[in-house]
Amino acid sequence: MKIYAKKLLRCFLPYIVAPFILELIIESLNRKSVIAGFEYMIDSPLLFLFNMMIIMLTLSVASFFKREVFVFSSISIVWLIFGIVNFVILHFRVTPFSAVDFTLIKSAISVSGHYLSVLNIAMLVVAVAVIVFSIICLYRKAPYHNTWNHKRFAISVLSVFILSMAIVFIKSSSNSVQALATNYTNISEAYENYGFVYCFTNSIIDTGIAKPDDYSEESVKAVKDKLKKSKTKLKDNPNIIMIQLESFFDVDNVKGMSFSEDPLPVFHSLEENYSSGLLTVPTVGAGTVNTEFEVLTGMRQHDFGVCEYPYKTVLKSTASESVCNNLSKLGYKSHAVHNNEATFYGRNKVFSSLGFDSFTSKEYMNGITENPNGWSNDDIMSDEIIKTLDSTDGPDFTFGITVQSHGKYDVDTDINQKIKVSGAPAGMESQYSYYVNEIAEVDDMIGDLIDKLSKRDEKSVVVLYGDHLPSLDITVDELNNASLYQTQYVIWDNLGLKKEDKDIASYQLYPEVFNRLGIHEGLIDRYQQQTDENSEDYLSDLATLEYDLLYGENYAYNGSNPFEASDMTMGTDKVKIKDVKKTDDGYVVTGKGFTGYTEILFNGNKLKGEFIDDSHIRIDEESIEYDDSEDYISLEEAKEEEIAPEDIPNAFVAQFIDDDGIVLSTSDALPYKATSLD
Repeated sequence: MKIYAKKLLRCFLPYIVAPFILELIIESLNRKSVIAGFEYMIDSPLLFLFNMMIIMLTLSVASFFKREVFVFSSISIVWLIFGIVNFVILHFRVTPFSAVDFTLIKSAISVSGHYLSVLNIAMLVVAVAVIVFSIICLYRKAPYHNTWNHKRFAISVLSVFILSMAIVFIKSSSNSVQALATNYTNISEAYENYGFVYCFTNSIIDTGIAKPDDYSEESVKAVKDKLKKSKTKLKDNPNIIMIQLESFFDVDNVKGMSFSEDPLPVFHSLEENYSSGLLTVPTVGAGTVNTEFEVLTGMRQHDFGVCEYPYKTVLKSTASESVCNNLSKLGYKSHAVHNNEATFYGRNKVFSSLGFDSFTSKEYMNGITENPNGWSNDDIMSDEIIKTLDSTDGPDFTFGITVQSHGKYDVDTDINQKIKVSGAPAGMESQYSYYVNEIAEVDDMIGDLIDKLSKRDEKSVVVLYGDHLPSLDITVDELNNASLYQTQYVIWDNLGLKKEDKDIASYQLYPEVFNRLGIHEGLIDRYQQQTDENSEDYLSDLATLEYDLLYGENYAYNGSNPFEASDMTMGTDKVKIKDVKKTDDGYVVTGKGFTGYTEILFNGNKLKGEFIDDSHIRIDEESIEYDDSEDYISLEEAKEEEIAPEDIPNAFVAQFIDDDGIVLSTSDALPYKATSLD
């Protein structure tokens, strides 16, 4: 009996000790302190045990395999890697590692150069290689069971069952565990309070908007019936411009800091003379597109799953009510302008679901300069925004997204900063100095845009707001407004709107602006305008409408989604090839709208060339021959037969291709016979 007990103990002991050690290491990494990890274990023993049991459950899968040691070790390594990844991510942003980050890998890789040095990347590659090599060796060398019996299988099943029931019991009976369901607005605090393993696992399971308990056609109708059918009474059809300012906030709100000169003279002047206030956003230090989602849809990101990015989930396949779709009913054209990659967060696809008519990313801009951190400077934004207003005859909605003041901020530079900063938190002096001087240049761009709009013979409204606080390790105690989830907004106009200062949430911003302009078009828009945010049913009714529109039966719109993805074009100007001429050293393609990301194709093959200016590209090919074996196809025939421009034989096309080789757009084809070469 003693021998059997020892054997059983030897069998189960690793499944107890390993989860304990892993949980302690992971929580120490989550808190960036070994001492804090032990304190969490002592102060919150039930939560520590709950997280440990989740790890134990995943490890218990190994007991079903003959190569038990290999599977057990591999799962342990995965958990350890997750803990290390979370530790690294917390050094670059405030938001911890969650399951949704797997959907953002491509975006993360595209910006890794701004955060990691060549040495860092090399070390990362070596680390991955070592891990892979170790796993291969472990697979080959680790002991495994030669036999398998029903008794062992039964014990494994029983162990997993008991462990699962224990987890379910604690989850349903413990108030401290249940609290995560309602207290994850501050993601960083949630991970610290409830543990990395629990929160990360929850981010895998909890996605989308939970179906309301009373969801039905009647419940949706009941919400709609509370709303008045307000008619839009819009005067002057003003252009509406909203600009999301990357990591932008008023640094005067940091206690004890002073500056050699005001870094935000324009923004402060606008706050003094026009409507402004604090803006409560759903994220801090990162997660730009979640603030963006709230601003463009009027929906609340908190109603979605833990750490979820709707841009990477539901909006990839579902068209939604938005600023753009509501304004389109009034004859507006909608444009997005962003001096960063088009594919970042999948905006080149998602913006179509939100109803944008055009999207100008950095691939469609000329004259971009970069700051010391490698991000595009924002000075180009004012001209690009003006271009969108000039591109149509009617009123426009333009949504600008800046990037210059993006982290990281510990930039290794000897540049003599214009504005001197004093009183910054200890150890963060150089980071604040860099950040303050970057947002000072953003402020210059705002002033330039306002100046240009003031000189136009058009009415305009400009809404400026920060998407989240910068990743400067800011604590609540360091802020005058005592919230990490508040930035500032201001509304400039040349309509003579009355100044009304008000603190609001980012999902209330566009309905608030629309209400002041007399616009009452969308369901979410009217709900936000007419419902008292302090009422008992405000948030639950909003969640009901959100669920119905994005996941439910669309009862609010008689059973069908009235919104369709727009036929969005990339770039403000239509790109066109006008002619191709032979020169002494090759060819010259003439046209309009070219940038450094434009490539010329003939017969579907890329031609070697060099960008000259927005109207000319030099081609270095020795000869471009007309292929007599291919029948001539007119553009009309190609359209009738639905032949893509790049597949039309003996024709030139211009393609915009990003740094990852993704084709963003293709111009109309220019047949060889229509050029000077024929």
